[in-house]
Amino acid sequence: MAWKLLGSASALTTEVTSFTYLPDMTAGVDGMFLALHLHARCVLLDYLPFAQLVHLEQVDERTYRSTAPPFSPGGDVGIGRAYGGHVYMQAAWAACQTVGSGFLLHHVSGNFLLPGLTNLPFIYKVHLIRDGRSYATRIVNVTQAKGKGICFTCTCSFKLEETSPLDAQEKVKIGDKYQSVLAGKRPEDFEECPGMDVPWYWKRREETGFNDAFPGLEARKVGMGPHNDDKHPLDRRQLILYRTLGEMTNDPNMHLCAHLYASDRNSLFIVANHFDVGDIYTQMGSLVHTVVFHTGMKELLLGPSKDGKSWLDDPNGRWFCKEVFSDRVAAGRGLFHSKVWAPDGTHVISILQDGMIRVTKKPDATVEEKEAVRRKELGWKLREKL
Repeated sequence: MAWKLLGSASALTTEVTSFTYLPDMTAGVDGMFLALHLHARCVLLDYLPFAQLVHLEQVDERTYRSTAPPFSPGGDVGIGRAYGGHVYMQAAWAACQTVGSGFLLHHVSGNFLLPGLTNLPFIYKVHLIRDGRSYATRIVNVTQAKGKGICFTCTCSFKLEETSPLDAQEKVKIGDKYQSVLAGKRPEDFEECPGMDVPWYWKRREETGFNDAFPGLEARKVGMGPHNDDKHPLDRRQLILYRTLGEMTNDPNMHLCAHLYASDRNSLFIVANHFDVGDIYTQMGSLVHTVVFHTGMKELLLGPSKDGKSWLDDPNGRWFCKEVFSDRVAAGRGLFHSKVWAPDGTHVISILQDGMIRVTKKPDATVEEKEAVRRKELGWKLREKL
């Protein structure tokens, strides 16, 4: 079963006037979403409000089906796979439908087993592991194509909200720490994140002006050149600023799922770029992705903020800042780290991903492949302790 898209939207805005996704019984199972074939898909699909992107259809007591197609990095010129953050956040959202009132996500860890398809809905099967007095656990297994098995699995942990007199974190003022790239600027001054954050896509975007817009979130990439240019890859950083598109419901778990959706945005691309292999990698893919929420909901809520105390406060939607770095690449894999900061400087989320980043076509590197990596390493500003 593939899909067809019905509806309309106002051009060049995030306003969707009417739409619906229905099973297209006349299309083959390998057919693409009609929206992906339309040049106007940036309006119909990519700028879909988050509350509509996350929506699931209930199949039975603990089974759910996606109703909106996923973002595909690179679109028509990409590799034709679903964005991992889509299945990650929807799996967690499915689990949220099975817990009692007051139980909030605090930890999600997922394994990507097969590439996500863009032409078929995801099916989410929730397994109840434990319902305790203050904690609850669910496992979600996700399938798509019949006979292909599980494409994604995750463990979701929930807890009742609580406060504690013990509360410590690194004290950081993002605006001061990254003054060289942030001074005098607002989040809207930075470009939207590229559909694929790699050199060839940057060049294409510069030449054509086209970028695959992103559904559910407004995500902007801070140009880090002045901060990163003289640094070793282990000391480089990337800032991503994000907020939700459209109105959000009052369900706190929906807000948490929006953060989950943002957590994977261009993750491994950033790691590859920090180590200067964004133009020579041969394979890339998420393996294990983990997100931990540290605080109560007050610090994590998305939506309008009239506070005005921070440069990230905005009446149209408060911005969160994702600070990205990597401290290890080896054995065909790279480690993605991220801290997410609320506008008031609270460290609200930690993210860790183990991902495949290969720079060889076969297990044994050729002479040419070794030389390509060696040239990259020669350009690094080596730190004293290395």
